[in-house]
Amino acid sequence: MEKILKVVKYFAVGVLLGSFSFMLILLFSGSMMVEPKSVLSLLFFSGLIGLVSMIFETEWFAFPIRLLLHLIITIIIVGMMMYFAGWGGLVKSGHILSFILTFVLIYIAVWVMLYLADVTNTKKINSVIRKRKSR
Repeated sequence: MEKILKVVKYFAVGVLLGSFSFMLILLFSGSMMVEPKSVLSLLFFSGLIGLVSMIFETEWFAFPIRLLLHLIITIIIVGMMMYFAGWGGLVKSGHILSFILTFVLIYIAVWVMLYLADVTNTKKINSVIRKRKSR
């Protein structure tokens, strides 16, 4: 049961971050047609990216290798999402550089947000531990 909850958590975090990223893209892109199949595609594939993030809980490879694997698998999933959402033409029509730049910026922004959340949680945990030790 614990493993199922962990999978659901990673999927949900992926959906949350994917939805947030999509909203930022909509905000800065000017105008973009959003259809139900696009939203469903975004939710499903964002959840998959969240599941891929479970790679960071393993010790199979060194961190830089895990990061590279995550980056490669994520860009493949994003490409599939764009295809199924009907956005594949955006990349084919000469916007490949814009796509890669946007992808890298979002990837970095998500990593910074996750890092800051980790630092905050670590500080909270350390504070609780210090309080318990001082009793």
